[in-house]
This record gives sequence, C-alpha cells and structure tokens, in this order.
Amino acid sequence: MQTAWDHVRLAAERTPGHLAIVDDQNDRSYTFQQLVEEVEAVAAGFMEGGIGPGQRTATVLPNVIEHAVAILAFHRLRTEVCLVNPRLKPEEIGALLREAGVSTVVCTSDAALIDAARRALPRGAPLYTCGGALEDSINFASCHGNTLHFPDWVSPEPEENAFILYTSGTTGLPKGVMIPHRATDARVLYAVVQCGLRHGTHNRALGLMPLFHAVGFYSSFLTTLSLNGTYYVHSHFNPVQAIEIIKTQKITFLYGAPAHFHALLTAPNFDPNSVNTVNTLVYAGAVMPGALLDRVSRAFPGALMTNIYGTTEVMNSLYMSEPVGRPFTLRPGFYSNVRVARVGGPIDEVCPDGEEGELLVDATSDACFRGYLNRPDVTAERLVDGWYRTGDIVLRQEGGDFELRGRVDDMIISGGENIHPEEIELVLMNHAAVQDVAVVGLPDDQWSERVAAFVVLNKKDVTSTALDQWCKNSTLANYKRPRDYIFVDVLPRNAANKILRGELKKLSPDANTE
Repeated sequence: MQTAWDHVRLAAERTPGHLAIVDDQNDRSYTFQQLVEEVEAVAAGFMEGGIGPGQRTATVLPNVIEHAVAILAFHRLRTEVCLVNPRLKPEEIGALLREAGVSTVVCTSDAALIDAARRALPRGAPLYTCGGALEDSINFASCHGNTLHFPDWVSPEPEENAFILYTSGTTGLPKGVMIPHRATDARVLYAVVQCGLRHGTHNRALGLMPLFHAVGFYSSFLTTLSLNGTYYVHSHFNPVQAIEIIKTQKITFLYGAPAHFHALLTAPNFDPNSVNTVNTLVYAGAVMPGALLDRVSRAFPGALMTNIYGTTEVMNSLYMSEPVGRPFTLRPGFYSNVRVARVGGPIDEVCPDGEEGELLVDATSDACFRGYLNRPDVTAERLVDGWYRTGDIVLRQEGGDFELRGRVDDMIISGGENIHPEEIELVLMNHAAVQDVAVVGLPDDQWSERVAAFVVLNKKDVTSTALDQWCKNSTLANYKRPRDYIFVDVLPRNAANKILRGELKKLSPDANTE
C-alpha cells in the first residue's frame, strides 16, 4: 500500500529537480524536492501549533497552490483531512466542521467564513487563513516550522482514514465520506489503466476540477504528481485563460466536467491548433450530450477521450474509452465488480440482461470508502452485505456493457411508465436555442406525474411549440415528451453545480403559452 504522501515523496526521489506544481496567480512554482521541503516545513509549523497524528483537520479553499500544500502538510502529519467546498454557505461550513470535530482549519480570509470556522473550532484552536490574516487568525504564508527534529514518516494502517470528502447532496448537509489510506493506489492508478496515461515527466495537467473533489484531488492532482508530471494550478475556471495555458505550457492531460469542455469550445480564442498538445482527455460528473461529444472529438483529434462514471464513495466503477456515438454506454472499471439489482429489492435479486435495475458496486474493492462520518444509519442503507448501492439506474447489455439510464430518486413515473429525466434533457440540450435544461415530474391527477422541462434559452424567440416539435422529431418516445415547458433565467444548483430538482418542483407548474 502506498499513501498519498508515499506517491509524492517517491516521485520526488525519482525526479527531485523536475517541476511538480506551477501557480497561476504569480511566479511561484516548486520542483518535486522543493514541494517536499515546503510541505514538511508547513507540517512542522502545524505541529508547533499543537496539531498531530489522529486529529481531524480541514481545508476550505479554492484551487490555489496553498490548498495543495495544506492538504499534503496535514496528510504528512497523519491527520484525517476534511476537504470542504468553499462555495457552501458559511453556516453550512461551520456545521460540517462541528460535525467532524476538527482541530484546525485553513480557509480563505472571508470574514463570515472565519467567524463560522472560529465558532466551530475548540476554544484556542489555531485557525489559518490564505490571503492575509484577520483578527484571531494566523497567516498561512507564515506557517513554517523547524524541520530539524521533524519526525520521520511512519506508514499508517490501511484502514485508517486518510481523507474525508463530502458528497454533493441536493438535500440537507453533504455527507462526509471516509476514505481510508488503502484506497489511494486504486484511486490514482485507474487513470493509468483506463485513460491511457503513461508514467513520465512528459505529463502536464491543467487543474480544472476542484481539489476538494475526489476527481480533482486524486485523479488530476495526485495522479499527475505520482507519474512525475507537472500540475498547473487553475485557481478559477476561465476558458480564455485555460486555452492560453494549454497553448503556452503545452498541456497534455485535461480532466474535467462536460461543462468545462463546452466552455472551452465556445471561448472566443479557441483554436484546435492551440490545444493540439492534449493527448489525454477525460470527463466525468455528467453525461456529455452526443452533439458536444462530436464537437470535442473534432476539436481534440489527437486526444484519447475517456468517459468516467464514479462516485465519491467508490471512485471509478464504470468507464468508456472513445465514447463518441455511445454517450450512455459504459463498462466495468479495472478495480470494480458490479451487478444490477432490482430497484428496492435485495442485493442478490439480480436483473437479467436487458432489464433496468440499480447499479451495485462491490464494496470490498480497495477503492471503496469506509462509511459516512457519524452517519451509521445512512452507511447501513448504502453498504449492504459487501455491496454499495449507487442509486443509479442502469441496464446490462448482452455483451457485458452497461447503459446508464438515470437516478432512482429522479425517476418520473407517468401513467405507469418509468421515465428518466436525463434522456429528455440530452435531447433538448442538442437544440441550438437551449442553454440549460432540467426535467422533473410534476403532480398530475390523471397520470400521477407529468413531465415538465425547465429551460434556460439563449434565443428568446423560441417557443414551447418549437421545442415540442424538436422532441417529436427525435428518437424520444411520445410518452416521454414534456407536457410543460417552463422558461427560467437560471436553474437552481447546489455548491457542486448539481441541479436542485426539489426547488424546481416548488415553482409554478403552469407552462408558458405563446
């Protein structure tokens, strides 16, 4: 077993002088040897502040170079590191910090956030801020201790918690997902086995995904360092700036969400010649519409493209290499064993090929989480006799591939028919006038639920009649067509950019009429 710190320190032993990380806000950069020295100096500073092994610590930061250093420094001290989304409201962040019982926090210098963090910490606990110290906080930039007597690295037990990552739940507070040290190798190496990455200093990655996310930390940041590559910090996603970095730094590896690639392709400075160094392109987090897949494939003709399906809990369970023409089709990952069980049934009631059911993932895999922090009830619901219930509906095809259909919780039941919102959303997203869309089921006296589409337009003269005709001309079955089209300026989303369908259902169900 190699821990996250093992991956970094061993990479430093192999190529101490090679560039490990580059900041996008100033001229700072670290070679692998310099990164190890900086992390250990910061860890020594934390230790002098009373932080040590077995304690729980937290970061609440965007994608800045200080965030990368803070995570590794806390990890080097063998604390359990909670990675909290800084886009949550301060009161939500405070609640998560209290629930976790953290001993210290590194956060931004936002006054409301600092106040929430201070009230969540034990009295007298150190609080570190990036971007300057405010009252009753310590400037993270000054957190450097004496490493002369800093203790040597001692490998932890495989089942000890390494990190606590948070789900992007659409109701209530996010759940803390406990990731043990034994999960690191599988969470890093799947990108090598399935996405075509090779070991070597030629790897240059642009950090599009947030470091508090499983993909951003493990698959982009840690994987790049593990392979002795260079990680380029992208502190705030800006497609114009991202294209310039890809061009000037000759980026080879991009891992992002479909929305990232849509933004890149529509940026005013996009030119395929500017991104022709990219040879590995991976996306996750959502299904990429077929039309966008085609455009991305044409824009990055030299890149191996991979679609990854996974969750914070189990990381990567399904994937598809070269997904053009098959956006919903996936196959089991190298580190995963999966089955399809009847929705609401026991885990051993396996569906035959061609029948929809819930995707279950073998929880004995090293990549799997240990459970939810302080939530034994939810853990017992999702981890059942060695299997993890994903809540996703899939269909196993005769050849062994899987077709992703949607979420159990999002499924619309209209007139006795099961309807998946994602299928309808992809059809509508292919319309040139549709900028964003979400489909939900609204109460209906005749059908129990009727399909309603909440649409954000980029052309205001498009009518619901035109969109309905678009659906009629598609492969969408008649009973799946939306009966209501509700035009909105923006869709409600949580801090992880997931649609809040419950909030949409609270809006007026009356369809616009022209």
